[in-house]
Amino acid sequence: MPNSLNDSPILQGLRSFRLWREEVAQSLHQLAELTGDLGLLPGGNILQLENLAFEVEQDSLRLAVVGEFSRGKTELINALLFADLGQRFLPSSTGQTTMCPVEIRGAPQGRAGLQLLPIASRSMDVSIEKLKRAGSAWVRLSCEEGGNQGQRLKVLTETICVAIEEARRLGLCPPLNRVAKGQESSVCPSCGLGKVLIPRWRHSMLFLPHPILDAGLTVLDTPGLNAIGAEPELTFSMLADADALLFILGIDTGVTQSDLTIWEQYLKRNRNQHQLVLLNKVDTLWDELRDPFEIEEEIEAQAQRTAERLGITRAQVIPISGQKALLARIRGNEELLQRSGILELEKAIAELIIPGHRAALEQKSRTLTKRILTEQKALLAEQDRHLAMQTQNLQELKDRTGEKVPKLVRQHQQRLAHFEHDRSAFEGRKLAFQESVQEHLLAPLSTATFDLIISNAKGEMLSAWTTAGIVDRFRNFFAEATRQFDLALAGAERVNGEITKEYAALQQRYSLPALATIPYAILPRRAELLAMAESYERFGMMLEIAVNTQSSVVRKAFLTVAGKVRDYIVDTRRDAQNWVDEVMAVMNQYLESYHRKAAEELEALERISLAMDSIDGRVEHLQTQRSTTQQQVQELERVSNLVQNSLDAKAL
Repeated sequence: MPNSLNDSPILQGLRSFRLWREEVAQSLHQLAELTGDLGLLPGGNILQLENLAFEVEQDSLRLAVVGEFSRGKTELINALLFADLGQRFLPSSTGQTTMCPVEIRGAPQGRAGLQLLPIASRSMDVSIEKLKRAGSAWVRLSCEEGGNQGQRLKVLTETICVAIEEARRLGLCPPLNRVAKGQESSVCPSCGLGKVLIPRWRHSMLFLPHPILDAGLTVLDTPGLNAIGAEPELTFSMLADADALLFILGIDTGVTQSDLTIWEQYLKRNRNQHQLVLLNKVDTLWDELRDPFEIEEEIEAQAQRTAERLGITRAQVIPISGQKALLARIRGNEELLQRSGILELEKAIAELIIPGHRAALEQKSRTLTKRILTEQKALLAEQDRHLAMQTQNLQELKDRTGEKVPKLVRQHQQRLAHFEHDRSAFEGRKLAFQESVQEHLLAPLSTATFDLIISNAKGEMLSAWTTAGIVDRFRNFFAEATRQFDLALAGAERVNGEITKEYAALQQRYSLPALATIPYAILPRRAELLAMAESYERFGMMLEIAVNTQSSVVRKAFLTVAGKVRDYIVDTRRDAQNWVDEVMAVMNQYLESYHRKAAEELEALERISLAMDSIDGRVEHLQTQRSTTQQQVQELERVSNLVQNSLDAKAL
């Protein structure tokens, strides 16, 4: 069979990406272990490294396939992943359209299975992500019967017949005040008057032992684009969190108005997301009575128009025939496979999407490791400088008479006493500082405050029956959230000022190291909140087109948005608290380090005062300490190079 799975550039790219992730994760673990051994930084930094290592290890490429009904999304997935089975695996023939989003993942322990979430769960104000942790909410089917797997998957196309009132309650039909006159009743051909057909399932997860899926690919097969309006979580979570999108259009229609609306409102807003646009069913233009060059020119012209209308590069538009690609692989037809365009798509995924996803993960790893390595190198350099200065002072002391030693002891005793007094006063002001943090920085970001804002906004949202009213309530909700954010921003500036003022006096008086912590960047997070508000406001404007302002959909949309904003605020508050804790921990560490070193110097001087003969022993001890510090610098540099080399490693 031409171009089997083992030859797939996607599989090769994912395997190379997995090897890179394993190497990077191992280097991160080593850096975390060394950071713990050195004991120079607060424990929170070690936890950050370990969490990042776990994230890198468990990472997968999430690919969402999006398009209108009957655009060939599922058939394309069959051609990409399941042609080796010699048959159509996922149901995609006429009358067998996938009716709910399907997440296709690798199978844990190699056991295939299908989990289905009943459509009735739409009546619950619980997200699909939370329901994934509730096993009892799902129907589980085994897919272990080999040749019967494809037949069993037809369950994904099932519908049920319900009363139109039930469909409205679930948000799957327009409310009565949005139905055209004379069309208040619906007739289902199979069930009769007042009945409608709706999908049986709301969401599904398919676990399969498969080389590409097991190598780290997760595919989200979506139903028609109207599901984006009917299921807000699909819009605001699943599609937004996907690492890449395949947007399926028809070669005959190009970009329709509904395609353009969906693209503008939902698909292109994530700047970190990689998108490919596929012009499917190019085989409909194949005509043996036409000149092949004329056909190619027509296809190229449609691709150019599509790229211009969507505002993307021509390289992101790929003409393809998913059905012919599947047929070519099943029949072993190399010429048809080349003509289908599937090889170009696989190349684009392997050479554009996978490297793009790796680059984002690489940048995140570089940012954290650079900060942690820089801070530790600076502290070790300061420690080495201090030891060198002590050694030099003792050598100079040895060259002088011992008459000055008692005077030096008294000076160090006075300096240490002054420091302990100042440090005690500083500790006394910590309580007031923590109260200021709680009042001015953390209180405006409290969950109780945002729960009240969400509760009030929810009530107002449900009372709105026009698009303008919904948009206005979205806007008011974000205005209130932004106001709390501004209070926190002002609080952050005030807290930062208090920190600087408290520490600056001690730093100047005792030559303490500069406070080398990263200031809390709450202002950029405010900008992200405003961008989120603008995006969701556009969604509110589209509700009339997408879902006819159905109350249940409006409620679900708002709760999804509100949940996102609340989670964002919780993350911001946690980061702010972590920032305060880290600053306090670093200041305490600097103060404790100064106290320890001053006490060591005083102790050394006292010993020198008693016996000048001990100078040589003290110098030798300092040289041993300095040698240890330099070895630590070398080990840190070795691990730094290991991390750098793992991040720089080229794809195999």
